Order: sequence, then structure tokens, then C-alpha cells
Amino acid sequence: MYEIKIIKKGIEHQNIGGKEFIIDERVTKTLNPHKIVSEAEKGNYACSNFIKRRHDFDENFQLKLYYGKVEGLGYIMAEDEFEREV
Repeated sequence: MYEIKIIKKGIEHQNIGGKEFIIDERVTKTLNPHKIVSEAEKGNYACSNFIKRRHDFDENFQLKLYYGKVEGLGYIMAEDEFEREV
């Protein structure tokens, strides 16, 4: 069984607000700010888009990070971007 969270409706990036976010626990366990920057530099779109979308992101980012899928596409989300669990 997968853990599913609902993305806050106010998130406009690629119209993902209000949609289901299916968490990939395997990848989520290894996420940290350093890894996101490193992967973005290698061309990882999920990491690059997260950095561009979150203007408060830096190497000291304290919120829990998640990797998952929205309608089959990979995204990085922070814990404050979810409304509720399904």
C-alpha cells in the first residue's frame, strides 16, 4: 500500500494543486537539501523544479522532503505543501 497525500490547492506549479501525491518511500528516505542540489546539477527535473518553485529552499532547509508521483510525473514536495492524507 502506498502513502497518498493531497497537495494544497494553492500550489499552481504545473496545475498540481489539489491532486494526489503518491509517495515513493524508497527515494524519500534519502532526500536532503544537499542531494536535491546535487541531483538538480545533474539535470534531474524534479529537483530543479523544486528549487525553482521553493524560493525559501537552501542548504539549511528544515522541512521534511518527499519524492512521489502526480499523474505519473515525479515531483519533490515539502511537508508544508500537503493538505491532508487520503
